[in-house]
Amino acid sequence: MPARDPSTRPRPQPLYLESISVAGFRGVGPQQSLRLQPHAGLSLVVGRNGSGKSSYAEAAELALTGDSARWADRNSVFKDGWRNLHCGSPCEIEVLLRADGAAKPIRVRRSWRDDHTQAHQGVSNILADDGNRYEKTAELGWQQPLEVYRPFLTASDLARLVTSTPSGLFDALAPILGMDPILDADKRLMRIRKDLSDQIAVVRSARDALRAALTRVDDPRAQTALALLAKRAPDLDALDQLLADVGSDLSDPVAVAARRLVAVALPDVAYADEVSNELLAAAAQVADLSATRAGTADQAAQLLRMAVTFHDEHGGGPCPVCGLGTLDADWRTHAGDTLEKLQRDAVAVEAGHRRLQDARARVARLLDLDRRISTDDLEVLAGALDQADVVKRFRSRADELHPATGQLSDDQLAGDLQATYPPLLEAFVELQEAASAWLRHRHDTWREHAVALEDWLVRARVAAENEAKLKRVNAARDWLKSAISALRDQRFQPFAQRSQEIWDELRQESNVELSGMRLDGTNTRRKISFPAKVDGTATSAMAVMSQGELQALGLSVFLPRACADDSPFRFVIIDDPVQSMDPSKVDGLAQVLASLAETRQVVVFTHDNRLPEAVRRLRIEATIWAVTRRDESVVEIRKNSDPVERYLNDATAILKAEELADNARYPLVSGFCRSALEAACHERIRRERIARGERHGDVEELIEKALTLNQVTALALFGDLHRGKDVLGRINRFGGWAGDAFQACKQGVHGPGTFDLDVLVRDARRLSEHLR
Repeated sequence: MPARDPSTRPRPQPLYLESISVAGFRGVGPQQSLRLQPHAGLSLVVGRNGSGKSSYAEAAELALTGDSARWADRNSVFKDGWRNLHCGSPCEIEVLLRADGAAKPIRVRRSWRDDHTQAHQGVSNILADDGNRYEKTAELGWQQPLEVYRPFLTASDLARLVTSTPSGLFDALAPILGMDPILDADKRLMRIRKDLSDQIAVVRSARDALRAALTRVDDPRAQTALALLAKRAPDLDALDQLLADVGSDLSDPVAVAARRLVAVALPDVAYADEVSNELLAAAAQVADLSATRAGTADQAAQLLRMAVTFHDEHGGGPCPVCGLGTLDADWRTHAGDTLEKLQRDAVAVEAGHRRLQDARARVARLLDLDRRISTDDLEVLAGALDQADVVKRFRSRADELHPATGQLSDDQLAGDLQATYPPLLEAFVELQEAASAWLRHRHDTWREHAVALEDWLVRARVAAENEAKLKRVNAARDWLKSAISALRDQRFQPFAQRSQEIWDELRQESNVELSGMRLDGTNTRRKISFPAKVDGTATSAMAVMSQGELQALGLSVFLPRACADDSPFRFVIIDDPVQSMDPSKVDGLAQVLASLAETRQVVVFTHDNRLPEAVRRLRIEATIWAVTRRDESVVEIRKNSDPVERYLNDATAILKAEELADNARYPLVSGFCRSALEAACHERIRRERIARGERHGDVEELIEKALTLNQVTALALFGDLHRGKDVLGRINRFGGWAGDAFQACKQGVHGPGTFDLDVLVRDARRLSEHLR
């Protein structure tokens, strides 16, 4: 058979207990059944301690839930005694439940093999009223109602009022309100809030670690970042700009000086040698030319050019200057050749001087250090880089060259340049390398923290978004908590009111005035509070109550849950509720149980005879079963006093009351006999109609319409309350005595009669059995 999804099953029909059969379990040896009427009403199962009565309560709970709350607080020895000592095989439990309107019962069976050593090893088998078989009650849709409404009240349950934590007691009652969806929404919001808060906290913690690291970084950018990170809400855009700006260290004079120094490129020694050698060569060339005719070639060329021009303009003739020579054609030819040679010599002299000028210019540019290297930068770097000696050495070499350049000959300048420039360049390179190393270290140090800062910045932007989300989540939770509180109070009010009513019945002479109960708080702060007054003074109920009062309070708290309208279980099993109660509270308990029994099937297990005594004394409708345990765990269950028996016993008591006048005795005795007949008819009506699948409410409504003894009897015998005329004839079939007794019961309540009352009680008992 394919597995069934419990969530797809319709809500269970109202369920009543029909019987609990036990064999080989706890105090019950051979199989014995507790048979119950599957409709609203009160049943008491009475027996001394050890009689086996509580075994039936445990058995029903174990069969339906798979566990027993009564075992939770007991030691392992108690738990291990789940199999009967005298007759442990077969070991099985069978609970019959009747769904409202169903013709067949639901059989829930749990059995154990002989080799099973633990109670949880039992095998469940469920035969539903639709003919299908199941392995677990959850498949019938019962699991959630069993957990929420829990129709089993044991002494352990009632003790939870004292022993449970505030949150445990809260959890036991809160599910009846059906607020799981909205509470789940609150839990989801809490999880989201925690996730967001954790992420934000991680970012804040990372910021603190980042700030601690940046305090050790000697860099203006680190100081700027620290100032930004110190703010409650750091300017993330400013941090982003700080990381993006490659020139963000321009405000640091040391970094500026170091970058300028590193950017300087002084020629190497080979270039300096080349420049000095060129100066020496140019100077030697000019000196050589000056010592030859080429040194005066330019002036001679000018004079000769003027003479040629004179000849060309005035023709041949004696020399106008000396008068001795003749400027003729031969002279003119020779003069042209000489002029051309002088011009070539003049060009050579001019080229030599230009070469010397260029060499001197190259030396000047080589030695123009002030243009390349700032004195202020050297001062800054001398202290910041701890390079004062190098700077001093560099400046000393520079001073040896620079101030004297205008006072030295070319040969001296070239010599000094060759001697002084190498140590100058060496000092500069050393200083430049120191500046470069400082910049690299500074860059690497900042880069490490810049990477961390950039990583934090990415997470900080996410955290900023999370903070906005967190505000919305907190606002949603504030609204939801208010809504939960209002809705919870609204839904819990009927249960609190019913609890108050039960307590008012049970308190009986107690000076503790309960002011309701409340479900307060949520999550880890959830609790149930019981405000109360003692002689007008406000206090907490649990702080001042006696053990008996706490027992009564436990019933007040848990009975409304078990009897909630939404529960499909129309029965409640209460085990040993009379503990520590004084007699007045036992009377109150009996009245509470009678009130519950109007709409619920209430089954109470007790060893205390005060409860059945109170039920009889207060004339509360109840079926009382007596449980007796014989040798070898043989359990006997017999009906102690059903309504029919009680009415007839009361009739007998009236019959024997000597102080009562005869004219008063007759209507009382016949009235009790009539009530016995009606009770027998009611039992038959309920049994037959409910067994046919009629709804409990419909059956009770029909019984209420039968107002006369004739109508009630007609409904029992014929199923039709309108066949009252046929009742007497049918009853006479039992014998003439039956008709006479029936008539006497009808007529006797209206006044004294002549029927023998001893015979009436005897025959009413016989007729009641026939009517059943």
